[in-house]
Amino acid sequence: MPDEHAREGLTKRIAIITPSDGINDDEYNNYLPEGVAVTLLWTRYETAAQDKPISVDMVKSYGDLNEIARSARMMRITRPHVSIYCCNSCSFVHGPTGDQEIRTTIAEATGGQATSVTNAQVEALRRLDVKRVAVAAPYRAEVTAKLVEYLEQSGFQVTQSRSQAFISEWQIGNAPSSVWFDLARQADSREAEAVVLACSGIRTGDIIDRFEAERGKPLISAPAVVMWHALRLADINTQFHGKGVLFSAH
Repeated sequence: MPDEHAREGLTKRIAIITPSDGINDDEYNNYLPEGVAVTLLWTRYETAAQDKPISVDMVKSYGDLNEIARSARMMRITRPHVSIYCCNSCSFVHGPTGDQEIRTTIAEATGGQATSVTNAQVEALRRLDVKRVAVAAPYRAEVTAKLVEYLEQSGFQVTQSRSQAFISEWQIGNAPSSVWFDLARQADSREAEAVVLACSGIRTGDIIDRFEAERGKPLISAPAVVMWHALRLADINTQFHGKGVLFSAH
């Protein structure tokens, strides 16, 4: 049997580990550069709270390290170059230390590198040299507040935030991109240098360039930013236009 840590193959492989309620897998294909062989490998894990309304306690339970590790171990045989923990709220609700524990658990289970949506948001803001941000999120305000705390603990000033108050991934994943465009505009402030648009379950492929052209600042969309970070970790540095400044210039 080949060395399980070898990464040779026809494509770069990105493993995506997500709770069972996500429904927007197709969104992530929007952020793959043309002409580069990349395979997205999805796996899900079930949680006891998946039928409950989104709340702080609910998303905390999604961060069960045993369940995450079990799901991640299923991906080890595929030899991913990078693995993504694809639940924004489930990582930020535990703070930077808890997010790091999730990423470490996944890296050890898969034998490769790992990132999370929240980690990618922080890395992108640092790459853009942004200090002041606005936050837009589909959750109730109590959940959005946990992202604000995480960003502030990571050295950013949050100028203001807006919450959509959706209570399920079904609502979030079925909302048109116009909902998130409008929410990001509401969250934006004169002081903000960028807008962080939270949640891995949103659809934003057709609004990022439009928002940035209108507002003159980056829109850090969760699906886009985690794919940006994963591609860079996999040494895929192809820059392309149409999905915002992160992809066109970084």
